[in-house]
Amino acid sequence: MWPGVEVKFKIWFEVSGKPLLGEGGYELLKAVEEEGSIMGACRKLGISYRKALKYIKRLEGLLGKKVLLTKRGGPGGGMAILTDDARALIRAYEVVREAVEKAVEAVRPVLKP
Repeated sequence: MWPGVEVKFKIWFEVSGKPLLGEGGYELLKAVEEEGSIMGACRKLGISYRKALKYIKRLEGLLGKKVLLTKRGGPGGGMAILTDDARALIRAYEVVREAVEKAVEAVRPVLKP
């Protein structure tokens, strides 16, 4: 029907009208979980440590809860693990994203020639 037309979407969570978690924040938390440190996550994602810390502090401020348990670096390096609240948040994001992806897939045939 309309060649080249595609359905796209973005998902984010908000708290009191303020952005809480979107794809970038989700990727950061997942990378921290996988790498075991904020610095490792930053290297993996190609973002600055300062940007990651600023995002995490803002996220914790909006939630009123810690999202990471951390140990400062040193000879053995630092570490960071997600709190149960952070794991629940990223899981909720995944569930919502999967539901929206399924809904978009269901309507894609409408756009096909």
